[in-house]
Amino acid sequence: MRYRIETQEYADSHTVDGVTAPVTRSRQVAVPVLPRDLDVLAARGVVGLVLMLTTISIVWSTVSIAHLLKGTPAAYLAGGVFDLAWCAALGMAFMVRFRPDRRTVVDRVGWALLAVTVTAIGVEGYRSGGLAMACIGASVSIAAKSLWWTLGRVTRPELSPGDAQWVAAQISTASAQLAVASVRRQVACAQDRAAAELLAMEAARRPPRGTTTAGVLGAPVAITVPEVFPALVVAAAGEVAPGLPEMTPVAAPDQAPERTAADLRKRLSPGHPGARPNRGVTVPSAARAAAAPGRLDTELLDALDTLGGAVAGLSIRGAATHLGVGQVRAKRLLAEHAARRQAPLSLVRGDDRGVTA
Repeated sequence: MRYRIETQEYADSHTVDGVTAPVTRSRQVAVPVLPRDLDVLAARGVVGLVLMLTTISIVWSTVSIAHLLKGTPAAYLAGGVFDLAWCAALGMAFMVRFRPDRRTVVDRVGWALLAVTVTAIGVEGYRSGGLAMACIGASVSIAAKSLWWTLGRVTRPELSPGDAQWVAAQISTASAQLAVASVRRQVACAQDRAAAELLAMEAARRPPRGTTTAGVLGAPVAITVPEVFPALVVAAAGEVAPGLPEMTPVAAPDQAPERTAADLRKRLSPGHPGARPNRGVTVPSAARAAAAPGRLDTELLDALDTLGGAVAGLSIRGAATHLGVGQVRAKRLLAEHAARRQAPLSLVRGDDRGVTA
């Protein structure tokens, strides 16, 4: 047996003056050399030789077919189609080497492509040099490509009927798993698209931000919810100190400022021509013209006075419903009514009279 000397490194320790430290040392080791595998060398040599002959055959057939097709650049590309297709069939034959039924179909396609190539080379050779040149030129492709067929027959694995059925069953199981994975991925993609469509439709039906929906005669109407109410100063009974001046509540206008013509054109609803928004609800112009005139604040305060003590437990919404006004105006009227009821007594000093209330 032959040996090969190799240098190997190994870990060791070295001590100097009583101090030990790890070091790396090297040594020569004789490693046995395996004998050459002649089968591997023969396979490499055969494959290399067949590749070289196939390259020569492809170049020869491409040039011959290109000359038959007038020798233009496109003719050279067309001439290489047959050999490149044959190479593709050769690769597919290797892929299905364990499946004899599919290997047969691929082999037939390869032989058909070879027949077309040989026929084209023979026609071109006969036209340019006669029958002898046609036969010799066609034999180049037959010889090179027959070597691949022979190499495939030599290296093709032979399986017994039982082993072939076992291989077919394993391939079938793996193919079924691959099909299930592909189908599940398609189903997941379809479900994602359906969910996206539903979300898009829901977003399209959703009212604009800052609005809520209320049904008027069965139709959804967008009503703007005010984000900030006007600041109101409500003077409670326990918070008013005697002797202090009366606190006047901050009056907030009940109606929005007058809109200009440009603002009205911007706020027109595209679905209702001629209508303009009124706090989020589109009201036609005819309905606005027929609306009843608003009541004065004094009349509304008198209406609250008629409730007596029940006005203390009245909510803003209840007051708005009772007075027939908006909640903002109802809140202001409640604050003003509470401040007026809880106003401190005025002390008036006369000149020559006593103190009177």
